[in-house]
Amino acid sequence: MATCYTTWTVLKHKPIDKLAPNLWRVEGIMESGTRRVMSLARLVDGRILMHNAIALGEAEMAEIDAWGEVAGILVPNAFHRMDSRIMQARYPKAKVYCPANAAKSVAKATPVHGTYTDAPGDETVRVRHLAGIKESEGVMEVQTSEGLDLVFNDMLMNVPKLGFPMELFIGPSGRPAIPRFARWFWLKDRAALKADLEALVARDPKRLVPGHGKDVTADVAAALEQAITLI
Repeated sequence: MATCYTTWTVLKHKPIDKLAPNLWRVEGIMESGTRRVMSLARLVDGRILMHNAIALGEAEMAEIDAWGEVAGILVPNAFHRMDSRIMQARYPKAKVYCPANAAKSVAKATPVHGTYTDAPGDETVRVRHLAGIKESEGVMEVQTSEGLDLVFNDMLMNVPKLGFPMELFIGPSGRPAIPRFARWFWLKDRAALKADLEALVARDPKRLVPGHGKDVTADVAAALEQAITLI
């Protein structure tokens, strides 16, 4: 996923899923067949934060533009930078933000204007680093009319059951989980990450939006609690 497009490239993807008046989601399919998710959060003032950018067709991009001004492009980690350069070129006024530990890698694809600490937000949308993982990824908290939605990337997946060898690297699969590679390479302080996620559980989230796989909309707090047991 480190490859970065330099010209506007639209790959297979599903239609825009309008989860809430201020949160949209699109699932894309890369050339390798791997599925990825872009999330769009709309601030109260109409500005849009684009999490894990995916180039769409012109009609869909026009729909996004009619919804609000893309002000922030969030590159969720050092690997998910594939569409970052072309999206920055399309929205030159938008600023690029990424986790602090990913800034050096992301800057090889497109200029970085700040870390997640600098990303815009308001009372309905907040972008921040997750604790205990060396500022390698974060979470976008979106308060919708139905409650709290949490947008993750590789730190929480919900992919179908996998076979060897992918199960060894990405598993446990078949349920919402923190994948092995994230625990192997990013986890520095187990207690800090566990406390951070437990605090999110206590806020009774209504939806989990993973970077790969299906959204979690049923027994959400319990699903996140189960994922925490892997830490």
